[in-house]
Amino acid sequence: MSYANERKAIETYFIAQWAGATTVIPDGQTGEPTPDSVRLTINSGAVLQGSIGRTSNRHDHIGTLVVGIYTDGALGSAAWRAYADTIIGFLTEVTLNSSGAVISTTAEAFLRFSPPEMGEGRHPYISASFKDAPFHVTNITAPFVRYSYS
Repeated sequence: MSYANERKAIETYFIAQWAGATTVIPDGQTGEPTPDSVRLTINSGAVLQGSIGRTSNRHDHIGTLVVGIYTDGALGSAAWRAYADTIIGFLTEVTLNSSGAVISTTAEAFLRFSPPEMGEGRHPYISASFKDAPFHVTNITAPFVRYSYS
């Protein structure tokens, strides 16, 4: 599985969960934010040896999804807090298959948010909150790991 599949699974899941609450600007896509919109940024990082098996080795691709929430800068924190609660809720301890669907079995796991491989307490969190006229921008950072085998 590739970085392109990683992006597709994350975006498919996010857009389905967000269910049209606001405009979504996908990772790397052009588009100007508007009040009450979100921008997805997928940051791929280190690749670690997850396991050594008899038939295949697991590689853990560590990354973060940053969700930028854009709200009207004049409205204060009340405008973004409900969005943040919703996003953190559906990006906590969820496992996806390669199509971006939620699964409960680890055998088909492709990607996991709040991954145990990254240690305790690696859950989505507010990583920044600042004014950028005419917006207030709040970033939610959600750690994830994508699994591949060789």
